[in-house]
Amino acid sequence: MRPVLVDLSVGPRKQAFAFYRSAVQPRWGLTTRVDVAPLLAALPAWREAQPGLSAFVAYHHALLRAADAVPELRQRLTQQGDVVQWAQLDASPTVLRADDSFAFARLRHARHLRDFAPAALAAIERSLAVGTDWGLDDEHQPAALHTTVLPLVHFSGFQHARVSASDDGTPAIAMGRFEREGGRCWMPLNVVVHHALVDGVHVGRFVQALQEGLDQPLAQW
Repeated sequence: MRPVLVDLSVGPRKQAFAFYRSAVQPRWGLTTRVDVAPLLAALPAWREAQPGLSAFVAYHHALLRAADAVPELRQRLTQQGDVVQWAQLDASPTVLRADDSFAFARLRHARHLRDFAPAALAAIERSLAVGTDWGLDDEHQPAALHTTVLPLVHFSGFQHARVSASDDGTPAIAMGRFEREGGRCWMPLNVVVHHALVDGVHVGRFVQALQEGLDQPLAQW
């Protein structure tokens, strides 16, 4: 799979692209919450077909389906100054190991959860091995969503670490502990993006697409 070039120097976003491309701090983000109750309700039936299926795997699949619906979240900046767009993304979440260190798993894109789950569970299992490489694959990172999960904390704000002055625009997404409220089960969701590529309307569409997918879990399977 190779990305295609996108020319953002023309079109409706040309001024925003030029302005934020050279910004000192081009990243912006927001924190909201999504209702995962329908997804959790579907898990027992799914586990009959896929033992061990976790909410973690299921909502990461929903994240990728939502990114399929928003091209701007699949665009990246190259070192040559171009913009490329991937047809689809993998997920690159951090996972907690038994010694309290963390590693990165590569969850490969698949349109349906029944196809996504087996490989995702295997990738997570491999990444949990203490003392092995932590799995940060620089070569393929642009075709991914970077995610992290804080299962012990239900948060209302989040700040991601940056380790390089170079920024290819890969979105960073954080999720937190579920909290039940009546018939809903809220999961905090933080999304941070590069403003040269992604505006508020695009993040809004992404969150809407994610909630729509969570509300209709049978369509995900």
